[in-house]
Amino acid sequence: MEQRDFLRTILALTRDCQIPFSEEQALMCHRHVSLMLEWNRRCNLTRITDCAGIIEKHILDSLIPSKWLPQSGAAIDIGSGPGFPGIPLKIAYPKLDVVLLESHRKKVSFLKVVLSQLPVRNVWALQGRWEEVLSIEPLLPKRSFRLATMRAVKMQSEYLCVAASRFLEPKGIFAWWAGPNADLGWQEEHRDDYERAGIEFQGSYSYSLPLTSQPRFLFVWKKEEPNP
Repeated sequence: MEQRDFLRTILALTRDCQIPFSEEQALMCHRHVSLMLEWNRRCNLTRITDCAGIIEKHILDSLIPSKWLPQSGAAIDIGSGPGFPGIPLKIAYPKLDVVLLESHRKKVSFLKVVLSQLPVRNVWALQGRWEEVLSIEPLLPKRSFRLATMRAVKMQSEYLCVAASRFLEPKGIFAWWAGPNADLGWQEEHRDDYERAGIEFQGSYSYSLPLTSQPRFLFVWKKEEPNP
């Protein structure tokens, strides 16, 4: 897809989805996608390789649920992969300071190249596994986060409890993109674990992509304030 077609498509779709988006922001997304497709020839970054699919299933899937999330403050994108949802969120909401946490060295190298070519500030690519929170913490540019996001990563309640309780500031949000085949009741099994970790399940939110009828879900938890 040529640049002008990419811009026309993403601007039309973000407008239809009521996401404020400028041509400058669309150009940044185009640069991100172009680099991803270039790197994808030698490094497995995505199975979706057509631009229309990337716009819908990566960029819009990152941005549509943002209406339920903080749009400023410190954020950490856990298992960022090629940068979703972290980079589109940073592009859409410049007041977010974003850490892109990824365990694979080649993907971190890709993220650093992308960030070097985008006119964005206060966004970092960091190699590490979120399960190894104690080794990650000294490397983080922020000590606590208003928002933690996780997309296309399998959820494990014990990791959620550790990461949310250690990474999040009071009232901070942990958001998991659950995908279209989510079990909407699984989190009830771990309610006691969440209470011990000081996090509260806020609910699951349903949304749809413009060209896909099957609903998708965002799961949201909130870190409780400490007792006075």
